[in-house]
Amino acid sequence: MAIHPDFPSSPYTILNPDIRWFPADEALRESSYEKLLPPLVHLLRKDVQTWRNKGYEGASQTSVSLLNWWFKKEHLLSKADESVFPFRYYYAQREAVETVIYLSI
Repeated sequence: MAIHPDFPSSPYTILNPDIRWFPADEALRESSYEKLLPPLVHLLRKDVQTWRNKGYEGASQTSVSLLNWWFKKEHLLSKADESVFPFRYYYAQREAVETVIYLSI
């Protein structure tokens, strides 16, 4: 299975749909992508990326407020020793939430 050479090391980095995981050797990405993954998946990822970049255009104000609160606001959690650390959603979690909302509008 191939990981694109530009694939980020951080699980929080927003991924470009064109550098996503691919279930074959990277050399086959150009010729076999649509044969190995349903084409709707890639199209949906690109649509959600465009939608995100446009500020969630068309979503209700409540959805936009929630998305901004979840993904743009810093969330601090307490440890047992009473120190705090920032909580962040993994990119796949963010993409899943965004996709569900995108499909519902």
